[in-house]
Amino acid sequence: MRPNRITIILIRLALAATGAAIFNLAACTPATKLFFQGGEKQVKHHLRPVEPGPYVLVFGFDGAGYDQLMEAINSGSAPNLYAMLGKKQGDGVYEHAYSAPNAITILPSTTVAAWSSIFTGATPAYTGVTGNEFFVREEMRFYAPAPVSVAETDDTYAALTDDLVGNALQTPTLFKQAGVKSAVSLNYIYRSADYFTTVDATSMVGIMADFIKGTVGGDDDKKDIYVKLDRDSVPKMLDSIEDHGMPKLQVAYFPGIDLYTHVAVSDPLKSEVGYLERITDPLVGQILDAYKSYGILDETYIVVIADHGHTPVLRDPEHALGAEHDTGPAAVVKSVGFRPRKFVLTPGPDEQDYQAAFAYQGAISYVHLADRSTCPNPGQTCDWKRPPRFERDVMPVVRAIYKENQTGDITPRMKGTLDLIFARRPVKPGKYTLPYEIFDGKRLVKISDYLDQHPRPDLIDLDRRMRWLSSGPYGNRAGDVLLLTRSGMERPIERRFYFSGPYNSWHGSPSEQDSHIPLIVASQSHSGAELKALVERVAGDKPSELDLTPIVRALLAVPVAHPALPVTSPAEVRSATPAAIPQ
Repeated sequence: MRPNRITIILIRLALAATGAAIFNLAACTPATKLFFQGGEKQVKHHLRPVEPGPYVLVFGFDGAGYDQLMEAINSGSAPNLYAMLGKKQGDGVYEHAYSAPNAITILPSTTVAAWSSIFTGATPAYTGVTGNEFFVREEMRFYAPAPVSVAETDDTYAALTDDLVGNALQTPTLFKQAGVKSAVSLNYIYRSADYFTTVDATSMVGIMADFIKGTVGGDDDKKDIYVKLDRDSVPKMLDSIEDHGMPKLQVAYFPGIDLYTHVAVSDPLKSEVGYLERITDPLVGQILDAYKSYGILDETYIVVIADHGHTPVLRDPEHALGAEHDTGPAAVVKSVGFRPRKFVLTPGPDEQDYQAAFAYQGAISYVHLADRSTCPNPGQTCDWKRPPRFERDVMPVVRAIYKENQTGDITPRMKGTLDLIFARRPVKPGKYTLPYEIFDGKRLVKISDYLDQHPRPDLIDLDRRMRWLSSGPYGNRAGDVLLLTRSGMERPIERRFYFSGPYNSWHGSPSEQDSHIPLIVASQSHSGAELKALVERVAGDKPSELDLTPIVRALLAVPVAHPALPVTSPAEVRSATPAAIPQ
């Protein structure tokens, strides 16, 4: 009788926590850019050999909220997902699975930032990837792998063909940390994996372009193109396995769920449940059948995770705080004397004199500010390597936006749209940034102090998650000022707002609907109680998507200490503050 693997994993975790086990990354081969052929990109020069089990299969369901996925599983209309978990036993425990009931995402609850944290185990202030789009001031470069405020899709193409997001990451990926043969299907994060499979890059970029422009037809037409995206990815992934052998770690990512829910006309959340039942579940079944045909399903741990949920919104210009210079936050910043950056991916040579840059994340907008003393006159390029001045640059913008939210004097569409305004004292790029604070109308107040005076149980774990975003070596990529719109299911839909063009649902906020995500570990060879013990040992009583990487490393018996951070356990990563970080 073979030893109970969960027991072995828990012992290894205990050893790792005491420093008895150390993972050597030096043996891993660096990633390199090769070429596409038949939807497959070989990411590494020297491929790892096929290895025996255990195996880990990660299903990444983009945009699948916890309630929507569990409704689909329990509906009887998602038989493959239901069978994967087995009979429900209570408290998140199933016959062969454990579903954490309270897992949350990072902030902003958006695709690219979230998957970057999921597949590194690091917070956005450490990964350096802080959103679907973000501005790197020391490079004067705007990144938009999933465009929100800009229409160009060049970075989406570069993310698929040139590993744009992987190159922007400042922390090692799960694939580097695990040091096993690994493969990724479609997801933005594939650096250091052995293989990356995708649909035709031009087709995917075309879908994204239509999505941004809102040029797709009704519900059925929209669903069809996103269904095709998800369905086409599975054969390419399975063909790669057939050609190169089973990887120890496989990621199967389904972006169609998110894209469809954004544009679903009738009841986006109900539509998402239907998509999970009719489209996602059969694709999951195809992959599980393939694992069964290889005779390794019983040796495979299956992990299901999502990056965020969705909140229904009204699809109109009054609720969509669009990307124009003369309306919205850009107009307010302009009224204070700043020259806003054009809402384009790359401004022209004669458009480099901007003093403020915006990056949109749905319910959140980052506002990056220059030290205006370095570029007072039109035509002068600012020195973005210098931080803005707190009193002369940052606070005038904070006060102006706060006033505009009350009055709508400059741009009426801004009145009453914002929930909270955050700012902090700037530091030089490369230095550990300070945590964001909340402007109360008179001064900046620590988030914890503000919440003591103004409790906001609707903003889930706001203080901790804002520190994840803002406190660290790359926290300045979350802006000098951060704007949070009014959102959340507890508000009438008429009082929900978002930064982007018009859609039928959005996300990005710290609300429960946007933040509550599925985190499921399943195995046909183990009980749900055993799997629960493993997850709780790694993630504690406050699980988040930061725990995916250490959980997978535990399943693969790789020590969980994170080699890239100045802390030694997931719990310490989640609670780290500037005071605890070596300067």
